[in-house]
Amino acid sequence: MSTADGKQTFVESVAKRRELHEKHERDGDRSFWQSVGTMGTVGWSIAIPMTAGTLFGRWLDTRLASGHVFMFFFMLVGLSAGCTVVWRMIMEKR
Repeated sequence: MSTADGKQTFVESVAKRRELHEKHERDGDRSFWQSVGTMGTVGWSIAIPMTAGTLFGRWLDTRLASGHVFMFFFMLVGLSAGCTVVWRMIMEKR
């Protein structure tokens, strides 16, 4: 890495930090209830797909007489989908 690249990276880092500081100054701290609302949204965003996957897998298991294979599989699929939704939501707020 040359000094020009290092200097450019440092300048970008300082600019991003300044932008975040200005945003915090402009918007202020989040209220307690906004934080509670965000936590609730995160919880429901994971719980609903996971529950739907579990119920679908259980229904499929009863139809195909396959034990609990599909229930666990679709529970993990729902969990993955919920975590992906939460991840995108958090990245969007940044």
